[in-house]
Amino acid sequence: MWGHKPGIDLLDTPEMNRFFLLLDRLDETRIMALRAAWRGISDARHESAWTMVRALAEREELTNEIDRVRGAALAWTNRGSDIAPYATYGHPDRMWTQIKMEAAEAVVDAALAIALGTSLDGAAYDVLIGPWLAVTDDAG
Repeated sequence: MWGHKPGIDLLDTPEMNRFFLLLDRLDETRIMALRAAWRGISDARHESAWTMVRALAEREELTNEIDRVRGAALAWTNRGSDIAPYATYGHPDRMWTQIKMEAAEAVVDAALAIALGTSLDGAAYDVLIGPWLAVTDDAG
């Protein structure tokens, strides 16, 4: 899909912008459901999907870009929110951040699935995106 083109930016796409916008709209219930859906997938399936991500990264020279996507997804789980009620009114920001951090693996997987799209093997894509689709009705 990308070949060995310099200057690829997996984060600067309409799909990734949409992902982070939708992610910001998830409430506590959906974040917890995202985490639960992610945990419902076997370790073997997760490892197989990540093996495919690593192989793609090496083959397409995307290791740095994949690291950037992971970093952006993890940064989202570590920051507070401007969205009420999570920023105010008895819902301490620390509690909200903890809830998001517990879903970090699911957020990273979804971000990578969206960033890499159809360049991923279908089974790997399904494992990475499945929990996200289960809680967002996001068709991509």
